[in-house]
Amino acid sequence: MEQSYQISWYAPNFINMCIDNINDGELSGRIYHCYSKEPWKFTNILQLIELADDFFDRLEFPQASTSARSFTSTQFSGVDRLDKVQSPEDFIENRGQKGTFFLNVRYRQNSSWQGSVTWVEEQREQHFRSALELLKLIDGALDNNYEVRIEE
Repeated sequence: MEQSYQISWYAPNFINMCIDNINDGELSGRIYHCYSKEPWKFTNILQLIELADDFFDRLEFPQASTSARSFTSTQFSGVDRLDKVQSPEDFIENRGQKGTFFLNVRYRQNSSWQGSVTWVEEQREQHFRSALELLKLIDGALDNNYEVRIEE
């Protein structure tokens, strides 16, 4: 499969995000990565963000520049560390029923994420400066309006 966009396949935190359902504007689907042969399922946006952020915390990559405050402890021990069990080639072919996005978070600064997202079906990559901007890009793609204009 020839692709016209750059994919950071071997970034330790590379995620294949498959969106299977949109119900009243709420997304649900699966997350694939190198550290599990089974997908991590999410049923809403908040769960997606929490799964991914916990994933980054467990990998310690990208390193968070701030610590989130919480009512409970979210510290991970060495036992919680993840080991690779497959290569990206094993999971990048999975597709969502509504859309598929390759996510590469490069930084976690200002209590948010910065990186790039690739909309697989349209072979288009867009950079984002926050988790909110990422969600707007995905929502726009699923509404067939991928270009989101951000006021500078």
